[in-house]
Amino acid sequence: SSMHYDFYLRGSGVLRYGAFSVLVLMLLGGSNWALADTADAACAIYREGSDEPSQLVACEFYQAQGHVVITRSDGVVYDLAPSDSTPGNFTDLSGNRVYRQSGLGEGGLIFRLPEESVYVYWDTDMLNPSQ
Repeated sequence: SSMHYDFYLRGSGVLRYGAFSVLVLMLLGGSNWALADTADAACAIYREGSDEPSQLVACEFYQAQGHVVITRSDGVVYDLAPSDSTPGNFTDLSGNRVYRQSGLGEGGLIFRLPEESVYVYWDTDMLNPSQ
């Protein structure tokens, strides 16, 4: 009967199993689990002191719990961990300070690294050369 089914669903064994399954999926799923927080983007790379981008490449932007990973199509990866309680302050894998800036408005984000700046644009149309 449906009452028995309802009681079974609320049983602690089912809830405990459900939570365990989600944990296993998170641990084993890896990149598949991350897809929910991943966005395709266009990355413009500016060398320090330059007004013109040295590169424009497709990239993927991933964010989870404050951690940011930007993966460029040419294989370069920026892995940024939150560095303190100040939003927008990060540390890269080499221990360098990285700052997120909001100069692109709704269009994207800017990350200031020691040697370069990475402009992440949500609109990937700029990657397609105009006809």
